[in-house]
Amino acid sequence: MSARRPERGFTLLELMTAAAVGVVIVLAGLAAFDIQDRFSRNTERLLGTQATSSLALTMMQRDLENAGLRFRGGAQDAGGPQWAAVVRPYDNLGGAITQLVNDTSGGNVVAVAGPNPGFVPGTDAFEVLLGSQQLEPARLAAQVVSPGAWGGATLQVFVAPNPFTANEIGAVGADGPLLMFWNDDVHCIGRMVGSGALGVIVQKVDANLVNSGAIWALTTPACPANGMRVEVLQTRRRYLVYQSQTAVGRPPRLGLYLQTNAFCDPADGGAACDTNLGAPRMIAEGVDDMQVAWRVPGGWGPDGGTWCERSPDELCGFDQPSAQGSQLAAQIIGAQIYVSSRGSELLLRANEPVPHLLNHIPVPATDGIVRSIMQTGVVFRNVVNP
Repeated sequence: MSARRPERGFTLLELMTAAAVGVVIVLAGLAAFDIQDRFSRNTERLLGTQATSSLALTMMQRDLENAGLRFRGGAQDAGGPQWAAVVRPYDNLGGAITQLVNDTSGGNVVAVAGPNPGFVPGTDAFEVLLGSQQLEPARLAAQVVSPGAWGGATLQVFVAPNPFTANEIGAVGADGPLLMFWNDDVHCIGRMVGSGALGVIVQKVDANLVNSGAIWALTTPACPANGMRVEVLQTRRRYLVYQSQTAVGRPPRLGLYLQTNAFCDPADGGAACDTNLGAPRMIAEGVDDMQVAWRVPGGWGPDGGTWCERSPDELCGFDQPSAQGSQLAAQIIGAQIYVSSRGSELLLRANEPVPHLLNHIPVPATDGIVRSIMQTGVVFRNVVNP
Protein backbone atom coordinates (compact mmCIF):
# COMPACT_ATOMS: atom_id res chain seq x y z
CA MET A 1 0.00 0.00 0.00
CA SER A 2 1.54 3.27 -1.21
CA ALA A 3 1.92 6.26 1.04
CA ARG A 4 -0.38 9.23 0.65
CA ARG A 5 1.06 11.95 -1.47
CA PRO A 6 1.26 15.31 0.24
CA GLU A 7 -1.20 18.01 -0.96
CA ARG A 8 0.36 20.51 -3.32
CA GLY A 9 -0.64 24.22 -3.53
CA PHE A 10 -0.65 26.47 -6.56
CA THR A 11 2.60 27.56 -7.94
CA LEU A 12 3.47 31.22 -8.26
CA LEU A 13 3.17 30.96 -12.02
CA GLU A 14 -0.32 29.51 -11.77
CA LEU A 15 -1.41 32.23 -9.37
CA MET A 16 -0.02 34.95 -11.61
CA THR A 17 -1.76 33.43 -14.64
CA ALA A 18 -5.09 33.24 -12.81
CA ALA A 19 -4.71 36.81 -11.60
CA ALA A 20 -3.95 38.02 -15.12
CA VAL A 21 -7.00 36.23 -16.48
CA GLY A 22 -9.13 37.76 -13.73
CA VAL A 23 -7.80 41.24 -14.44
CA VAL A 24 -8.58 40.81 -18.15
CA ILE A 25 -12.12 39.71 -17.34
CA VAL A 26 -12.66 42.63 -14.95
CA LEU A 27 -11.21 45.15 -17.42
CA ALA A 28 -13.35 43.75 -20.21
CA GLY A 29 -16.42 44.08 -18.03
CA LEU A 30 -15.51 47.64 -17.04
CA ALA A 31 -14.88 48.55 -20.68
CA ALA A 32 -18.24 47.11 -21.68
CA PHE A 33 -19.99 49.03 -18.91
CA ASP A 34 -18.10 52.21 -19.89
CA ILE A 35 -19.08 51.84 -23.53
CA GLN A 36 -22.69 51.23 -22.54
CA ASP A 37 -22.63 54.22 -20.18
CA ARG A 38 -21.17 56.53 -22.82
CA PHE A 39 -23.63 55.25 -25.40
CA SER A 40 -26.49 55.84 -22.99
CA ARG A 41 -25.24 59.34 -22.11
CA ASN A 42 -24.74 60.26 -25.75
CA THR A 43 -28.23 58.98 -26.58
CA GLU A 44 -29.75 60.99 -23.73
CA ARG A 45 -27.74 64.04 -24.79
CA LEU A 46 -28.90 63.69 -28.39
CA LEU A 47 -32.53 63.19 -27.38
CA GLY A 48 -32.37 66.15 -25.01
CA THR A 49 -30.85 68.36 -27.70
CA GLN A 50 -33.49 67.32 -30.21
CA ALA A 51 -36.30 67.80 -27.68
CA THR A 52 -35.28 71.37 -26.77
CA SER A 53 -34.65 72.28 -30.42
CA SER A 54 -38.00 70.81 -31.41
CA LEU A 55 -39.77 72.85 -28.73
CA ALA A 56 -38.04 76.02 -29.94
CA LEU A 57 -39.02 75.28 -33.54
CA THR A 58 -42.62 74.75 -32.45
CA MET A 59 -42.62 78.10 -30.64
CA MET A 60 -41.30 79.88 -33.72
CA GLN A 61 -43.72 78.05 -35.99
CA ARG A 62 -46.72 79.00 -33.85
CA ASP A 63 -45.67 82.65 -33.69
CA LEU A 64 -45.19 82.79 -37.46
CA GLU A 65 -48.58 81.17 -38.00
CA ASN A 66 -50.12 83.81 -35.75
CA ALA A 67 -48.14 86.70 -37.26
CA GLY A 68 -50.52 89.55 -38.00
CA LEU A 69 -53.27 88.19 -35.76
CA ARG A 70 -55.57 91.23 -35.39
CA PHE A 71 -52.66 93.30 -36.67
CA ARG A 72 -52.77 92.38 -40.33
CA GLY A 73 -49.95 93.58 -42.51
CA GLY A 74 -48.97 93.31 -46.13
CA ALA A 75 -47.75 95.16 -49.19
CA GLN A 76 -49.79 97.56 -51.26
CA ASP A 77 -50.68 96.21 -54.70
CA ALA A 78 -52.10 99.32 -56.38
CA GLY A 79 -49.52 102.09 -56.29
CA GLY A 80 -48.26 104.22 -53.46
CA PRO A 81 -45.36 103.46 -51.11
CA GLN A 82 -47.20 102.10 -48.07
CA TRP A 83 -46.56 98.63 -46.72
CA ALA A 84 -46.49 97.07 -43.29
CA ALA A 85 -44.36 94.05 -42.40
CA VAL A 86 -45.55 91.94 -39.47
CA VAL A 87 -42.76 89.39 -39.98
CA ARG A 88 -39.42 91.19 -39.96
CA PRO A 89 -36.38 89.16 -41.15
CA TYR A 90 -32.70 89.75 -40.37
CA ASP A 91 -30.20 87.83 -42.51
CA ASN A 92 -26.50 87.31 -41.83
CA LEU A 93 -26.18 89.29 -38.61
CA GLY A 94 -22.85 90.98 -38.08
CA GLY A 95 -22.37 91.85 -41.75
CA ALA A 96 -24.21 94.97 -42.82
CA ILE A 97 -26.53 94.60 -39.82
CA THR A 98 -24.35 95.47 -36.84
CA GLN A 99 -27.09 95.94 -34.24
CA LEU A 100 -30.65 94.93 -33.43
CA VAL A 101 -32.59 97.86 -31.98
CA ASN A 102 -34.61 96.91 -28.91
CA ASP A 103 -36.51 100.04 -27.99
CA THR A 104 -37.24 103.67 -28.66
CA SER A 105 -34.52 104.78 -26.22
CA GLY A 106 -31.65 103.36 -28.26
CA GLY A 107 -31.10 100.03 -26.49
CA ASN A 108 -29.73 97.38 -28.79
CA VAL A 109 -28.09 93.98 -29.20
CA VAL A 110 -24.68 93.82 -30.91
CA ALA A 111 -22.39 90.96 -31.90
CA VAL A 112 -20.78 88.90 -29.14
CA ALA A 113 -17.21 90.02 -28.47
CA GLY A 114 -14.89 88.63 -25.80
CA PRO A 115 -16.73 88.38 -22.46
CA ASN A 116 -19.52 90.68 -23.64
CA PRO A 117 -22.89 89.19 -24.63
CA GLY A 118 -24.43 89.48 -28.07
CA PHE A 119 -25.83 87.78 -31.15
CA VAL A 120 -23.71 85.21 -33.00
CA PRO A 121 -22.42 86.66 -36.30
CA GLY A 122 -23.58 84.95 -39.47
CA THR A 123 -26.84 83.71 -38.00
CA ASP A 124 -30.37 84.84 -38.90
CA ALA A 125 -33.04 86.39 -36.69
CA PHE A 126 -36.63 87.54 -37.10
CA GLU A 127 -39.42 89.39 -35.34
CA VAL A 128 -43.17 88.79 -35.25
CA LEU A 129 -45.89 91.37 -34.55
CA LEU A 130 -49.31 90.37 -33.18
CA GLY A 131 -52.38 92.32 -32.19
CA SER A 132 -54.87 92.24 -29.35
CA GLN A 133 -55.82 88.87 -27.92
CA GLN A 134 -59.18 90.09 -26.63
CA LEU A 135 -62.35 89.95 -28.70
CA GLU A 136 -63.56 93.36 -27.58
CA PRO A 137 -66.41 94.64 -29.80
CA ALA A 138 -64.88 98.12 -30.06
CA ARG A 139 -61.54 96.63 -31.10
CA LEU A 140 -63.07 94.43 -33.77
CA ALA A 141 -65.31 97.14 -35.22
CA ALA A 142 -62.87 100.08 -35.17
CA GLN A 143 -62.56 101.86 -38.53
CA VAL A 144 -61.13 105.05 -39.93
CA VAL A 145 -63.92 107.61 -40.36
CA SER A 146 -61.72 110.24 -41.94
CA PRO A 147 -58.07 111.36 -41.93
CA GLY A 148 -57.09 114.97 -41.39
CA ALA A 149 -54.77 117.21 -43.40
CA TRP A 150 -51.87 115.56 -45.20
CA GLY A 151 -48.32 116.83 -45.58
CA GLY A 152 -47.09 116.96 -41.99
CA ALA A 153 -45.00 114.77 -39.68
CA THR A 154 -48.19 113.90 -37.79
CA LEU A 155 -51.64 113.04 -39.06
CA GLN A 156 -54.96 113.32 -37.26
CA VAL A 157 -57.23 110.32 -37.76
CA PHE A 158 -60.80 110.03 -36.53
CA VAL A 159 -61.63 106.44 -35.53
CA ALA A 160 -65.04 105.02 -34.58
CA PRO A 161 -66.06 103.26 -32.50
CA ASN A 162 -63.26 104.30 -30.17
CA PRO A 163 -61.12 101.18 -29.54
CA PHE A 164 -58.65 102.82 -27.16
CA THR A 165 -58.64 102.44 -23.39
CA ALA A 166 -57.85 105.25 -20.96
CA ASN A 167 -54.39 103.80 -20.35
CA GLU A 168 -53.66 103.74 -24.08
CA ILE A 169 -54.77 107.33 -24.53
CA GLY A 170 -52.57 108.30 -21.58
CA ALA A 171 -49.54 106.49 -23.02
CA VAL A 172 -49.26 108.54 -26.20
CA GLY A 173 -45.81 109.69 -27.23
CA ALA A 174 -42.59 107.92 -28.13
CA ASP A 175 -43.90 104.69 -26.58
CA GLY A 176 -47.56 105.12 -27.49
CA PRO A 177 -49.66 102.32 -28.98
CA LEU A 178 -48.60 101.12 -32.43
CA LEU A 179 -51.52 101.12 -34.88
CA MET A 180 -52.14 99.21 -38.10
CA PHE A 181 -54.44 100.70 -40.76
CA TRP A 182 -55.45 98.26 -43.47
CA ASN A 183 -57.86 96.93 -46.02
CA ASP A 184 -57.33 94.02 -48.40
CA ASP A 185 -54.92 95.93 -50.64
CA VAL A 186 -53.37 98.73 -48.59
CA HIS A 187 -51.51 98.70 -45.27
CA CYS A 188 -49.59 101.22 -43.15
CA ILE A 189 -48.31 101.53 -39.59
CA GLY A 190 -48.25 104.56 -37.31
CA ARG A 191 -47.75 105.31 -33.63
CA MET A 192 -50.37 107.16 -31.61
CA VAL A 193 -48.59 110.22 -30.23
CA GLY A 194 -51.61 112.28 -29.23
CA SER A 195 -55.39 112.24 -28.90
CA GLY A 196 -58.23 114.69 -28.70
CA ALA A 197 -61.91 115.24 -29.35
CA LEU A 198 -61.39 114.98 -33.11
CA GLY A 199 -59.48 111.69 -33.01
CA VAL A 200 -55.96 110.39 -32.53
CA ILE A 201 -52.70 111.84 -33.82
CA VAL A 202 -50.31 109.37 -35.42
CA GLN A 203 -46.69 109.53 -36.49
CA LYS A 204 -44.80 107.29 -38.91
CA VAL A 205 -42.25 104.75 -37.64
CA ASP A 206 -39.08 103.40 -39.22
CA ALA A 207 -37.97 99.79 -39.72
CA ASN A 208 -37.03 99.61 -36.03
CA LEU A 209 -40.53 100.75 -34.96
CA VAL A 210 -39.11 104.06 -33.72
CA ASN A 211 -40.92 107.31 -34.55
CA SER A 212 -39.34 108.58 -37.75
CA GLY A 213 -40.83 112.02 -38.34
CA ALA A 214 -41.37 111.17 -42.01
CA ILE A 215 -44.08 113.13 -43.82
CA TRP A 216 -47.57 111.69 -44.22
CA ALA A 217 -47.93 112.16 -47.98
CA LEU A 218 -51.21 111.64 -49.79
CA THR A 219 -50.85 108.70 -52.18
CA THR A 220 -53.18 106.86 -54.50
CA PRO A 221 -54.67 104.90 -52.84
CA ALA A 222 -54.30 106.70 -49.53
CA CYS A 223 -53.41 105.15 -46.18
CA PRO A 224 -55.02 105.63 -43.74
CA ALA A 225 -58.30 106.10 -45.60
CA ASN A 226 -62.02 106.03 -44.89
CA GLY A 227 -63.31 102.58 -43.98
CA MET A 228 -59.92 101.06 -43.16
CA ARG A 229 -59.66 98.73 -40.18
CA VAL A 230 -57.73 99.99 -37.15
CA GLU A 231 -55.84 97.50 -34.97
CA VAL A 232 -53.49 97.88 -31.99
CA LEU A 233 -50.21 96.02 -31.48
CA GLN A 234 -50.04 93.91 -28.34
CA THR A 235 -47.08 91.54 -28.79
CA ARG A 236 -43.65 91.88 -30.37
CA ARG A 237 -41.25 88.91 -30.30
CA ARG A 238 -37.74 88.42 -31.64
CA TYR A 239 -35.87 85.12 -32.04
CA LEU A 240 -32.07 85.13 -32.31
CA VAL A 241 -28.96 83.03 -31.62
CA TYR A 242 -27.28 84.70 -28.66
CA GLN A 243 -24.47 84.16 -26.16
CA SER A 244 -24.70 85.47 -22.60
CA GLN A 245 -22.01 87.35 -20.74
CA THR A 246 -18.89 85.63 -19.43
CA ALA A 247 -18.14 86.12 -15.74
CA VAL A 248 -15.82 84.60 -13.13
CA GLY A 249 -17.17 81.18 -12.25
CA ARG A 250 -19.98 81.52 -14.77
CA PRO A 251 -19.22 80.53 -18.37
CA PRO A 252 -21.33 81.98 -21.19
CA ARG A 253 -24.47 80.17 -22.32
CA LEU A 254 -25.04 79.85 -26.04
CA GLY A 255 -28.42 79.09 -27.53
CA LEU A 256 -31.61 80.27 -29.16
CA TYR A 257 -33.02 83.22 -27.24
CA LEU A 258 -36.33 85.09 -27.24
CA GLN A 259 -36.94 88.78 -26.69
CA THR A 260 -40.43 90.11 -26.13
CA ASN A 261 -42.14 93.30 -25.01
CA ALA A 262 -43.57 93.52 -21.50
CA PHE A 263 -46.85 91.74 -20.85
CA CYS A 264 -49.80 94.08 -21.29
CA ASP A 265 -53.56 93.74 -21.12
CA PRO A 266 -55.08 97.18 -21.75
CA ALA A 267 -58.53 95.82 -22.58
CA ASP A 268 -58.83 94.56 -18.99
CA GLY A 269 -57.54 97.74 -17.40
CA GLY A 270 -53.83 96.97 -17.65
CA ALA A 271 -51.03 99.13 -18.95
CA ALA A 272 -50.82 100.09 -22.61
CA CYS A 273 -48.62 97.95 -24.84
CA ASP A 274 -45.35 99.31 -26.16
CA THR A 275 -42.82 97.92 -28.65
CA ASN A 276 -39.78 97.90 -26.35
CA LEU A 277 -38.08 94.51 -26.21
CA GLY A 278 -36.70 93.13 -22.96
CA ALA A 279 -33.49 91.21 -22.29
CA PRO A 280 -32.93 87.98 -24.27
CA ARG A 281 -34.15 84.81 -22.54
CA MET A 282 -32.90 81.36 -23.48
CA ILE A 283 -35.39 78.86 -24.90
CA ALA A 284 -33.01 76.22 -26.35
CA GLU A 285 -29.46 75.83 -25.05
CA GLY A 286 -26.75 74.79 -27.48
CA VAL A 287 -28.30 76.16 -30.68
CA ASP A 288 -25.37 77.81 -32.45
CA ASP A 289 -26.88 78.55 -35.87
CA MET A 290 -30.30 79.43 -37.27
CA GLN A 291 -30.92 80.05 -40.96
CA VAL A 292 -34.26 80.98 -42.50
CA ALA A 293 -35.45 80.83 -46.11
CA TRP A 294 -38.39 83.16 -46.78
CA ARG A 295 -41.24 82.53 -49.22
CA VAL A 296 -41.70 85.62 -51.41
CA PRO A 297 -43.76 86.51 -54.51
CA GLY A 298 -43.03 84.53 -57.66
CA GLY A 299 -40.56 85.99 -60.10
CA TRP A 300 -38.40 87.69 -57.50
CA GLY A 301 -34.62 87.49 -57.67
CA PRO A 302 -32.03 86.81 -60.35
CA ASP A 303 -33.30 83.28 -60.95
CA GLY A 304 -37.00 84.14 -60.72
CA GLY A 305 -37.33 81.99 -57.60
CA THR A 306 -39.88 82.21 -54.83
CA TRP A 307 -37.56 81.49 -51.88
CA CYS A 308 -35.12 84.00 -50.40
CA GLU A 309 -31.73 82.96 -48.99
CA ARG A 310 -32.09 79.29 -49.80
CA SER A 311 -28.63 78.95 -51.41
CA PRO A 312 -25.09 80.13 -50.54
CA ASP A 313 -25.02 82.60 -53.43
CA GLU A 314 -28.44 84.14 -52.84
CA LEU A 315 -29.17 87.31 -50.91
CA CYS A 316 -32.58 88.98 -50.82
CA GLY A 317 -31.63 92.25 -49.21
CA PHE A 318 -32.69 91.17 -45.71
CA ASP A 319 -29.01 91.37 -44.76
CA GLN A 320 -29.23 95.17 -45.05
CA PRO A 321 -30.30 97.66 -42.35
CA SER A 322 -33.92 98.85 -42.60
CA ALA A 323 -34.89 95.98 -44.94
CA GLN A 324 -37.06 94.58 -42.15
CA GLY A 325 -39.72 97.18 -42.94
CA SER A 326 -39.38 96.94 -46.72
CA GLN A 327 -41.99 96.10 -49.30
CA LEU A 328 -40.44 92.67 -49.91
CA ALA A 329 -40.54 91.91 -46.18
CA ALA A 330 -44.22 92.86 -46.17
CA GLN A 331 -44.83 90.33 -48.96
CA ILE A 332 -43.37 87.28 -47.18
CA ILE A 333 -45.94 84.49 -46.96
CA GLY A 334 -43.96 81.57 -45.53
CA ALA A 335 -40.69 80.35 -44.06
CA GLN A 336 -38.38 77.37 -43.72
CA ILE A 337 -36.31 77.41 -40.53
CA TYR A 338 -33.17 75.35 -39.95
CA VAL A 339 -31.30 75.17 -36.65
CA SER A 340 -28.15 73.32 -35.63
CA SER A 341 -27.56 72.51 -31.98
CA ARG A 342 -24.61 71.06 -30.09
CA GLY A 343 -26.62 70.68 -26.90
CA SER A 344 -25.68 71.65 -23.37
CA GLU A 345 -22.75 69.17 -23.32
CA LEU A 346 -20.32 68.84 -26.20
CA LEU A 347 -19.93 65.52 -28.01
CA LEU A 348 -16.61 65.46 -29.83
CA ARG A 349 -15.69 63.43 -32.90
CA ALA A 350 -12.51 63.79 -34.90
CA ASN A 351 -12.85 65.80 -38.13
CA GLU A 352 -16.57 66.42 -37.61
CA PRO A 353 -17.65 69.20 -40.04
CA VAL A 354 -19.73 72.22 -39.08
CA PRO A 355 -23.19 71.96 -40.74
CA HIS A 356 -23.70 74.17 -43.78
CA LEU A 357 -27.20 75.64 -43.50
CA LEU A 358 -28.70 77.52 -46.47
CA ASN A 359 -26.66 80.64 -47.28
CA HIS A 360 -24.39 80.56 -44.21
CA ILE A 361 -20.96 79.10 -45.00
CA PRO A 362 -19.36 78.26 -41.63
CA VAL A 363 -15.81 79.23 -40.73
CA PRO A 364 -13.99 77.06 -39.79
CA ALA A 365 -15.51 74.24 -41.82
CA THR A 366 -14.50 71.60 -39.25
CA ASP A 367 -14.39 71.87 -35.46
CA GLY A 368 -14.94 68.30 -34.22
CA ILE A 369 -18.28 69.04 -32.49
CA VAL A 370 -21.27 66.80 -33.21
CA ARG A 371 -24.49 68.73 -33.84
CA SER A 372 -28.13 67.92 -34.47
CA ILE A 373 -29.91 69.62 -37.38
CA MET A 374 -33.65 70.21 -37.30
CA GLN A 375 -36.06 71.98 -39.65
CA THR A 376 -39.63 73.21 -39.84
CA GLY A 377 -41.75 75.05 -42.38
CA VAL A 378 -44.75 77.32 -42.07
CA VAL A 379 -47.19 79.24 -44.26
CA PHE A 380 -48.56 82.44 -42.73
CA ARG A 381 -52.30 82.57 -42.04
CA ASN A 382 -53.08 86.13 -41.01
CA VAL A 383 -51.01 88.27 -43.36
CA VAL A 384 -52.98 89.92 -46.16
CA ASN A 385 -50.88 89.97 -49.31
CA PRO A 386 -51.62 90.53 -53.01
